Amino acid sequence: MKTQDKKVAAKALTVIANHALSVAANSRCMVFFHQPKQPDEVKKFRRF
Repeated sequence: MKTQDKKVAAKALTVIANHALSVAANSRCMVFFHQPKQPDEVKKFRRF
């Protein structure tokens, strides 16, 4: 892979990971309404 392709792939993975983290920070676990404690680093990705 060329460095340009690597940068594009890394950027795409970063966007996907940030979106997945944001979704996880804004949702609750539906299994018996159990919500594990979130680290402080994840809490800053919340939207509200």
